[in-house]
Amino acid sequence: MTYSVVIIEDEVAVAQLLAQYLVTPATPSSARQGQYRVVASSDNVSTATVLLSAIQADLILLDIYLPDGNGLEFLKMLREQGCKSEVMLITAAKEVATLEKAIRLGVCDFLVKPLILERLDLALARFEARQQCLDGANEVTQSMVDTLFGSEQANVQSTARLPKGVDPLTLEKIRTAFQSQPKQVFTATQMGELVGVSRSTARRYLEFLVSIEEVKADQSYGSIGRPERSYYLN
Repeated sequence: MTYSVVIIEDEVAVAQLLAQYLVTPATPSSARQGQYRVVASSDNVSTATVLLSAIQADLILLDIYLPDGNGLEFLKMLREQGCKSEVMLITAAKEVATLEKAIRLGVCDFLVKPLILERLDLALARFEARQQCLDGANEVTQSMVDTLFGSEQANVQSTARLPKGVDPLTLEKIRTAFQSQPKQVFTATQMGELVGVSRSTARRYLEFLVSIEEVKADQSYGSIGRPERSYYLN
């Protein structure tokens, strides 16, 4: 699936970084390769208003401080007009009131400048999980709700005390991979390719999820009979 993106950002360097990073991930084997298409970009509210009157993007990356207006007021107008695009704020604004207003307007993520690319990766992984979860769904299930709202208590508890060598961002990417494909069985090699880490690294995280009973493991046999561990949601 390819997602259309509109970038509304007045800092040219940041807008270019976002566009390049979306189209060309840092890891060539990343599952994001070819998954995003930047269909328009604007550095001001006026142009963005015209663009979004003609484009229904899957995702909008929006700054708050724009030369001719406030990004949150612009978003409020979009919502009143029925815009259903998911919106990530990428901004230097750090006031709690700003975050509260963003949440009320249905912002799916809030990234504070200077931008951390690993955090952007996590935001994109969550966006993809939500999109894949909703795509073709016939009815609401609890796992679907947990993916959409990020409300899994097990995730919160296990992330609070991570063992040495287990990074929360990489762990979240692997969890998101399982949540977006809840019936899929993964090997460490497959998971590593999906999230952009080595096989041994992926296996370390998968075994951690097995240890906290979030994932189950089984033995599978390849074409030459060599056993390999496979992993699936508990």
